[in-house]
Amino acid sequence: MEVAFRSAQGLSASLKAIGFETDIAQLSQGALDGIFRLGGSRQLPVLSIQTNQDLVFHGNRCPGVLPFSFNTTDQQPVVRGQETKHGSLHGFHTGLSEIFFQLPAGAHIQIALVSQTRFEQLAAATGDHQALEVIHRSNSANLHPQRFEEISALIQAQLMGGGQDDLVEVATLEALSPHQLRGTASGELGVGAGLMKDLVGWGFKNTGQAITLNDLSATIFASRSSIVHHCRQTFGTGPMALLKQIRLSQVHHALSTPEVQHAIGGNTVQEIACHYGFQSRNHFARDYRSQFGEAPSATLQRASDPGMSIQSVSVAQSPQMAMALR
Repeated sequence: MEVAFRSAQGLSASLKAIGFETDIAQLSQGALDGIFRLGGSRQLPVLSIQTNQDLVFHGNRCPGVLPFSFNTTDQQPVVRGQETKHGSLHGFHTGLSEIFFQLPAGAHIQIALVSQTRFEQLAAATGDHQALEVIHRSNSANLHPQRFEEISALIQAQLMGGGQDDLVEVATLEALSPHQLRGTASGELGVGAGLMKDLVGWGFKNTGQAITLNDLSATIFASRSSIVHHCRQTFGTGPMALLKQIRLSQVHHALSTPEVQHAIGGNTVQEIACHYGFQSRNHFARDYRSQFGEAPSATLQRASDPGMSIQSVSVAQSPQMAMALR
């Protein structure tokens, strides 16, 4: 299954359809043009995400699933505040329950969703208990180049429907043996990364609430200077601008999606903008055009034209995959 997405929240809806509660916002400026793919098998699904804009992800993982992620380009994701290295697998720590990472423009990630129970049973059967220690204490593993090429080829074949579940699991288990690794990272959030995760999480949950930097400081229990410093260091912008980007992403999705318009009780540009906290029509229109490269009325018009709309992912399109992930 392959679905194009033109909004960050459109990608979020696709992931939600298969069991991932993940909020996503576009951080860079320009029209978003991305591709989401779902392939593999019920036993071992594989996701693929390509994006031409910077995206930030915040949400929850699927319990009992080990997401072995890798990037096929030179644009490296930033996972839990740490930039991943070329030739690494990441995202698989068994002790983590939440998602927080950034995809840079041009990135193409693929994610093999391995059953934790099956992986642990395989490790027990082969006596490879050291690999289990890696997934219990690490969230990223830098692989030997040959091992990385082998695993990436197997996962890509699995995505296209021509792979073998067992081969992917065995190769991943072997690659995570300590003597095969060039280094690991725990995935533990540093002070700055933890603060930014809280800031982004607050932004997604409070999209219609007006707030000042003083209010934000009191809400997430950090000083104004610390919030500003870590936000600029992490995202290259200030906290108020970051929160505006999150809200603009949600407006973009609402303008693009009649179902969301019905849910929030607004179907005009002004009604939708006001719902997400934008009071000045002129300032909103300017910021929206700057962020997405078109007027909000153009987005709304495209959504109302059946010939131009983008279908969201339906669980019914891939029920077995959805059941496997839930």
